[in-house]
Amino acid sequence: MLLKHLYDYAHSRNLLEEPAFTPKAVRWIIDLDANGNMIGSGPVDTAEDGRRGKEFFCPQTTRAKHAGGVSEFLVDGITALFGLESDLKIVEKKSGDTNWHTARQNNNAAKKNDYWRQITDCAVVHQSLFLLKKFVSSLPVDAPPFIRRDGNAWKITTATGEEKTLGSENFTFRINGNLLLEDDTVRSWWRERHSAEVNVSKASAKRGLCIVTAEPNQPIAETHGVKIMSVPGGQVSGASLISFDKDAFSSYGLSKSLNCPTSEGAATAYCTALNSLIKGNDTSLRIGGTVLCFWAKDNKTAGGLFASLLNNPDPASVSKFIKSPWAGLERELTRKDLFIAVTLKGCSGRVAVSHWIHEPLEQAIENFAAWFRDLELGIVPRNMPQSDIDRPLSVFRLAAATTPLKRDKGLIKPDMDKLKADNLQAIYRAAFEGIAPSTMLIKPILDQFRSRLIGDSGYKPIYDESRFALLKLILNRNRKDSDMEIRPQLTADTYDAAYNCGRLLSVLSEAQKRAHDYGLEGAGIVERYFGTASVSPSSVFPLLLKLNRHHLDKIRKSPKYGVHVAYLENSIRNISAKFRPDGQGLPPEFPRTLDLQAQGRFALGFYQQQAEDERSRIAARVLAYLKETDEPGYVQAIALQQTGKQDFYERINQIYGSQSFKDWPRIKAKKTSAAPDKNKLPADQLDLFDHE
Repeated sequence: MLLKHLYDYAHSRNLLEEPAFTPKAVRWIIDLDANGNMIGSGPVDTAEDGRRGKEFFCPQTTRAKHAGGVSEFLVDGITALFGLESDLKIVEKKSGDTNWHTARQNNNAAKKNDYWRQITDCAVVHQSLFLLKKFVSSLPVDAPPFIRRDGNAWKITTATGEEKTLGSENFTFRINGNLLLEDDTVRSWWRERHSAEVNVSKASAKRGLCIVTAEPNQPIAETHGVKIMSVPGGQVSGASLISFDKDAFSSYGLSKSLNCPTSEGAATAYCTALNSLIKGNDTSLRIGGTVLCFWAKDNKTAGGLFASLLNNPDPASVSKFIKSPWAGLERELTRKDLFIAVTLKGCSGRVAVSHWIHEPLEQAIENFAAWFRDLELGIVPRNMPQSDIDRPLSVFRLAAATTPLKRDKGLIKPDMDKLKADNLQAIYRAAFEGIAPSTMLIKPILDQFRSRLIGDSGYKPIYDESRFALLKLILNRNRKDSDMEIRPQLTADTYDAAYNCGRLLSVLSEAQKRAHDYGLEGAGIVERYFGTASVSPSSVFPLLLKLNRHHLDKIRKSPKYGVHVAYLENSIRNISAKFRPDGQGLPPEFPRTLDLQAQGRFALGFYQQQAEDERSRIAARVLAYLKETDEPGYVQAIALQQTGKQDFYERINQIYGSQSFKDWPRIKAKKTSAAPDKNKLPADQLDLFDHE
């Protein structure tokens, strides 16, 4: 069970050596001098990111907070320190409920008293803490001078005099430069107090069989005191994975967390494990409203492998992983090891488990290698540093292809706040479990694609590898025997009608652009007709073929592109021939309608035709560069072109991204007083796809 795996993780990683302390973000430090007077206009802001604050190992109490009136030691919010209401919005909402207000005020007062009672107790061993009481006693009754109410929010003046909005953030104290929560004497006192709290809790706890460890006669935790932090959608103060606070959730007379009998030690262990996993860059991935945690039971480095390939899968590392997924791992040990992954999301004070898996580590690695093989797609190289290119196969980029779009500062971007948890979960499961995502995921992918074509003037489909890689994986994993298999490169020999319709639209679009010398104003045929063509080809393509005659006539008369018309005509003729039932003499018969999967193949045919044309254009430029600057390299590249397309394009990509290729046009321009007239070059020396 999941809790047992978390319990084992906490013990195997030695996370319970200091149970009295836990990592917490502390936003505000109140600086006091040796006389207990505050230094500066207000507290010091520790937040480098402007939100959370700096993280410290802070004291954590084991006492139950659900009933109210309980504070943490030294580090807590404005209610514990000053008795102020932290949630002004709920106060306004409950304005007519006198009983609620009375109970709330009593709870806030009790929490403040508890905080300062602990300070007084610790001052016996560290007398400088009496300065804290001196400081707070000098403050006005309603609020400190550096905090003021502004409607339904609190404003705080910082040490530098800047005013900021105060959230649910923690405060602590520093006296004469000594941060008390890091003071050895204070920490030793708290360890003893924490141990006493644990003993009291154990003595008063009901005893029974622990559901996690299966050990009998254990003190059962009434509440699981260690809060799980930083779960998207959860409270800033933390949330609980297991809790029962309504009669409907109780059974057999059991209340609170007794419905899931967990020993106090096991409860602390699994909560501590989750906090460690969520915090670790090698063990978690946060996208949208969820956080994914993953780890191997014994192998402590496996999590880093998965994290790097999920977050930052650059082409070189992916290629290396596909070829040798076991590099750096002992194959025999992976057969005995276990891989666990859990997806969490917050629901205010609770943490919900969306999905979790456990499988042999060997199987997880094999599934992951298959994931990248199924995502493999021939991509168009870019003439820029690799570090400037987003990783198209990262889970974030793949998930972003399934969301609606939004306009942000003039740019059109995926709205990750509207990412559906089910879509993200399908992507995770496809990677870790090797399952086929539902074909229903095709719809949001295509919906966003159509929206980009219409609304994003700067959008270039050939650089949208994430969308089409995910589309390829979904189609191939859901493929029937009668459906074509989508290959990484263009499949020119297929008779799949949907795929070839997409290819045909791409070539017709290229003809239109060339007819207008790549200066077409307004929407082209792709922007106007892609949506209809991908659903009902027969209603659009006869019109587009008729329109294409005018485009070809215009190209034929062009001194710049006239030599290209034969290629375009042949491409259109060859694709159109696949729609003639008897081959010759008949007009093409296009499908009346396409189902969702066929629409996906249409989009991939369109993309792969455009990508292949662009790659050919780039290859022509690189070959011209080699022929002029590196004759042996040119001969070698031609040999690769004849023996293997993949090796050829890998070589082209390397040269295309080199600095010497980028400098070539500038150096060439210096050598000649004027650029050569393309219109006077022989046809065999023209770059068919050169339109710059």
